[in-house]
Amino acid sequence: MTGALGPGGGASHTGEHGDGADARGGLPSSSLSALRGPAVRRLLALRQEQKLTSRHVRLMAESLEVTERTVWRWLAAAERDESAAAEPGARAQSRDRFTVTSEVRRLLALWKGNVAAVHRELTARAVRGEGEPPPSIPTLHRAIQRDLTPGERAGLAKGERAARKHDVFLARPRGWRNQAWESDHMQAPVLVDVDGTARRPWITWFTDCATNAITGVAVTPVHPSRESVLSALRSAVLREDPYGPFGGLPEKVRVDRGKDFLSRTVTAAFDLLDVTVEDLPAYC
Repeated sequence: MTGALGPGGGASHTGEHGDGADARGGLPSSSLSALRGPAVRRLLALRQEQKLTSRHVRLMAESLEVTERTVWRWLAAAERDESAAAEPGARAQSRDRFTVTSEVRRLLALWKGNVAAVHRELTARAVRGEGEPPPSIPTLHRAIQRDLTPGERAGLAKGERAARKHDVFLARPRGWRNQAWESDHMQAPVLVDVDGTARRPWITWFTDCATNAITGVAVTPVHPSRESVLSALRSAVLREDPYGPFGGLPEKVRVDRGKDFLSRTVTAAFDLLDVTVEDLPAYC
């Protein structure tokens, strides 16, 4: 790799640039930002010694890839406040900067993410003497963008299903069809007439992890038991009418620590089918 002196006195390379450097052979932005503090402190020391010249500022600006005016502004800020020399150019954070509170979150959920409606509610409360006047709508927007994740904003506006699109949820290797099934019970959110009594039925099902297809299902009017597990398993294994087209024999079945899934009768059926049963840890 050959090198030559560039306009700023640094080496500009014609070969591959180093890790994190830009295509021109310069330092990455993170390194340039880290060098600002030592550079400004060096210029301050030269000024105190009455040795600072415009040439020093020009060379520093070229090295940090900023304008000379920017370096002069950093020097002025550092002379007014020594802490400004630690991170020159960093945006000062006001101590009373508005942040999203739990009440603002509640109002965002109530108004389904409508920031203007939240602002009107906060303003009305302030008029009634029930709170401080809210910031401007642009400030409220910035605070929400800064303090809430995209998933939180989507969830407050459109619910949990929208939030899941931004977060890790049920992530697992894809696998192949019938490599692994999962089985569980759930109570359906509907009422049905069972001998004159309104009941919420229970559903026991087997799903194929690779395709999310329901391979077998059993519906019972009472809490499920090993009989409902065996009935759902039978409908999952058989593929001729009225069952199928999904189903067959899986390599393994994951269950959620349910005693009915781990009963001797059910495990004997899995053993007969040469299916491995994987009992998941709690809350997995």
